Amino acid sequence: MVAEPALGAPVKVVLLEDVKGTGKAGETREVADGFARNFLIPKKLALAATSGAIERMERGRATEQRRQERELREAKALARRLEEAQVTITLRAGKDGKLFGAVTNADVASALKQQHGIVVDRRKIEFAEPVRALGPGAASIKVHQQVTARIPLMVTTG
Repeated sequence: MVAEPALGAPVKVVLLEDVKGTGKAGETREVADGFARNFLIPKKLALAATSGAIERMERGRATEQRRQERELREAKALARRLEEAQVTITLRAGKDGKLFGAVTNADVASALKQQHGIVVDRRKIEFAEPVRALGPGAASIKVHQQVTARIPLMVTTG
């Protein structure tokens, strides 16, 4: 028979989610017995800190770390592909070479898909300065929170 802690005695728990004022997910904390039994454990915010629960959290943390590293590697590879891709955008322009409007992020996204088969969310495409004339330009794509690719553009008339 497992000995129950004395009423009100601190209990060790492993937090499954961030709990304001207590700790972050994955941490082992000592909390009041009633707080653990009446709030944390029923709401599935924590587990009693058994060796199995701690081991499961460690495995989950290791799996998450491997996933993040893989996503970063994939983002860097995509960024290299994007930076090597020359994107040509054909738009209407006036006699003096000025575009009617500017190159939009939707223009860049569709050109990338058509010319290189790379699908990028248009909301991740930004311009340091608007491209409003024929000739070269550039756009930045936020591929990952740590990786940004700068792609060269060539604007022509059609």
